[in-house]
Amino acid sequence: MVKLNWAQNKNEISNEAGVQLSGNMGPNLAGGLSPKELLEGAVALCLSITLQKVLERDSVEADLNEVEIDVVASKAEGVENHFAKFEVQVTFPSTFETAYKAKLLKIIERGCTISNTLVSDVAVEIVER
Repeated sequence: MVKLNWAQNKNEISNEAGVQLSGNMGPNLAGGLSPKELLEGAVALCLSITLQKVLERDSVEADLNEVEIDVVASKAEGVENHFAKFEVQVTFPSTFETAYKAKLLKIIERGCTISNTLVSDVAVEIVER
């Protein structure tokens, strides 16, 4: 579970381990991430975790410091209240062969719960506690 509290004039987002980060109203602001950035980060993190599990399963040693995952969410023209597209660019370690990289892209796309949720019909139920 994730919890958001308003504290010290900022949105504090925490899990059961305690406050992890602060939220901001807009992108690229110091002191916290915007909702868009949090969503982009969730996609990137899920893909990274999936990649790590696949590499472990395949017994592939890799320098994960070379891995980079960039995610940009964008809205369709004229649409205000939802993102229409998430563009994801993955940089793999330089030692990976082209065929293995192509295989990994397919596997991490299929294995990421967050991106799979975003492309499915999902219900969000908002209730008063």
